[in-house]
Amino acid sequence: MTPTNEPLDGIQARIEELQKSIANREAQIKARTRKLKEEIEAELSPVKIVEKHPFAVTTVFFAAGLLLGKAVRGKKSTSAPIRPVTCAQGERSASRSESALSAIGLEALRSAKELGFACLQRYIEKKIT
Repeated sequence: MTPTNEPLDGIQARIEELQKSIANREAQIKARTRKLKEEIEAELSPVKIVEKHPFAVTTVFFAAGLLLGKAVRGKKSTSAPIRPVTCAQGERSASRSESALSAIGLEALRSAKELGFACLQRYIEKKIT
């Protein structure tokens, strides 16, 4: 505690000193937080992940494409004979939506493949040079 006979100016100076100290600490904390955020964003960036682990990412995209293709196409039985079937209007729209999903899945797989190969090529070029 402060003595009762301490001048008012001394108390005011101490308050200002504490306020400056608090402002400095706040600025330091904000700077550290900003730096940490940038480091985390850089570390978890999809481009950085692909550059660090090109083979693993390519494998994951390939497996995801296979699973997506299997899910979109569904299970097709090869043992049943193929015969023409007439469909109602509702069934036609369902098959159209399935074909649209299949096209979207294939396009996503192509894009992922291109991204993976581009990053793999960049990785190999960096290792060579």
